[in-house]
Amino acid sequence: MANLKGGNYQKQIKDAFHRLQAFGVGRVGKNDNLTHSDKLAEKRNMYLKDISNYFTSQNLTDKLNALMTKDNLDKFFIERLENLSIKTQEGYYRGFSSMLKGLEQQNIYIPLHYEDKDFFDKKVEIIKDQAETIIENRYIDNVENVISNLYEDRAITGLIAQCQYDLSIRQEEAFELVSNPLKYIENGYIENLVGKGNHIYEPKEISFELEQKLLNNQEELISKSTYYYNLQKYDISSHNFRFTSARDKFEEKLQNGISEREAKLQISSELNHKREAITDYYLKRTE
Repeated sequence: MANLKGGNYQKQIKDAFHRLQAFGVGRVGKNDNLTHSDKLAEKRNMYLKDISNYFTSQNLTDKLNALMTKDNLDKFFIERLENLSIKTQEGYYRGFSSMLKGLEQQNIYIPLHYEDKDFFDKKVEIIKDQAETIIENRYIDNVENVISNLYEDRAITGLIAQCQYDLSIRQEEAFELVSNPLKYIENGYIENLVGKGNHIYEPKEISFELEQKLLNNQEELISKSTYYYNLQKYDISSHNFRFTSARDKFEEKLQNGISEREAKLQISSELNHKREAITDYYLKRTE
């Protein structure tokens, strides 16, 4: 078994692409995992770029194929597939698995298959089980205590969690804010924070306490997989902070005399959406 050729990830991706490509070659009577269409080529190019970007973020410099270990892929999929639908996760797992099989068929060494031959089958089985169980309650009881405990465990984890809860933002957006607070903090507000789909949040008021924590933070930012594992101690996921924030702010608005419909529209806007139905989705899963 060989390694991919090239001194950097970009060249190794090109080598992988050329080894897998079989455009115009019929598949009748063949059992291969090569690339027979432009559509599949596009997906595999995405997989290779995704995994190489992850390895780069982790400062890993070995051959791309040699880094395809069970441990590395476990961490990569946790980060890459977070908050994606069950169907999208399953498709990603199946597509990535087929690509690795194709590389092996082209004599490329993939350590994963020596460590856990059923890795992808197990992943798909787990998410299929999850698909049969609708998680209704995403609410974090005593969320302030949980955040306080996270600060004690690891201050940077607590800071990310507090940003998610206080500002009703996603994990990705909290990481960006913690990394570049001066870019977004302006006169007691968070401004120009970009959310999913490149939609910019409306200005968000930030407490003086959280503002100072962000501006005075000296801790190095952790990886998303480390954040995931830190939260697992309390059996919660990062998106639960956003769900909990939506519920708490909705209840607060009702107590302040705002009508239910107007409260839902305001919460939707705070979540960087524009529809009342979005708030309904969050509320149904925090009952």
